[in-house]
Amino acid sequence: MSTIKPFKAIRPAADKVQHIVSHAVERYKASTIQHILANNPDSFLQVIYAAKTRKEIYSEQLHSIKNKFDEFRHNQLFKQDREPCFYVYRQVKDSISHVGIIALASVDEYEKGIIKIHEQTLAEREKKLKEYLTICDFNAEPVCLTHPYNKELHDFLLLKTKAAALYNFKADDIEHSIWKVSEADDLKKISGLFNNIPNLYIADGHHRAASSTLLAKSKKENNPSHTGNEPYNFFMAAIFADTELTIFNFDRMVTSLNGHTQESFFKEIEKCFTIAAYGDTVCKPSSAREIGMYINKQWYLLKIKDGLNKDADPVNSLDVSMLSNFILSPILGIKDLRNDKRIAFIPGVKDIEEIKNSVDGEKMKAAFCLYPISFEELKAVADIGKEMPPKSTWIEPKFESGLLVYSLSN
Repeated sequence: MSTIKPFKAIRPAADKVQHIVSHAVERYKASTIQHILANNPDSFLQVIYAAKTRKEIYSEQLHSIKNKFDEFRHNQLFKQDREPCFYVYRQVKDSISHVGIIALASVDEYEKGIIKIHEQTLAEREKKLKEYLTICDFNAEPVCLTHPYNKELHDFLLLKTKAAALYNFKADDIEHSIWKVSEADDLKKISGLFNNIPNLYIADGHHRAASSTLLAKSKKENNPSHTGNEPYNFFMAAIFADTELTIFNFDRMVTSLNGHTQESFFKEIEKCFTIAAYGDTVCKPSSAREIGMYINKQWYLLKIKDGLNKDADPVNSLDVSMLSNFILSPILGIKDLRNDKRIAFIPGVKDIEEIKNSVDGEKMKAAFCLYPISFEELKAVADIGKEMPPKSTWIEPKFESGLLVYSLSN
């Protein structure tokens, strides 16, 4: 049983929303951030970059962020809804529509494993985000959760999108729409439908969920009147059926062949894979268990040999794992994907020319293109309590910062 809660969102004024919301910082070039900061005083990036200098200690930076957000609220750039609501959200990118719901998810259900994970988190990053939540006192970007398709829930959310939208705007050719759901019967209906969903799965935002759990534990320990209903017991989540998500691959590029010539490298690969040459024709995998390889301005298709990996568990049966287990680790000596400087990752939403340019320009020696992981594979890994290798998936939709904000204060 999955529990979600409505909340009173702090959100931009309707006539300013397009100028306020921003992408997550990592989606911008540094020069673009500086341009926005210099030319748009209402951008949520003004909140994120409120510190006068990046040399300030972290806690001072966080106080600057909180103060800037309070200033935005004081200046009526944001307002808070009077009643708890669910928020139906739709994003349309490249003619692909994603419809889901933004609500509060339970920290307790995360701890109990009802909300399942597929990615290992870093303790140091968890602590930094926990400090962020402690001082700033709000969620400005939701954790993305997913679940198996539920027709009744899907039809209900689509019905809500027939009404006039609270927001409807475009940012960088991506359309965003939100509908507020506040009627008591509708709130009950949505909550009941989620009660029939056994588990939610984190699609994106593992560190945000983990840091919310750290915050809740700390707050609970210091609150003798703890009831379980305090704001810190929940985190903001955007929840989509698996059919409403698009999962892209995450490709790999390496800086060296670990002392191998191309000939000896290929001989090692052939122990586990068949190799088909495609010349200068781009070769991206068309199904699972295939890997595209680009080296020395030539494309090749690698296929795992029959029977080699047939008894692997859900983690080791993933294409990203097979690449690591049979090529990156034993041949190239790359065993620590998080820290080895010889490997770089590029999301599958990027143009293939970026890979070719990196290899042709000799910045990288070779590239490996992977087929996207399916929701069924993600779910299988999470269901056995395991984690996928780092940078296994790029999941869309990606959310704007500052579109809806959840206050953690009482």
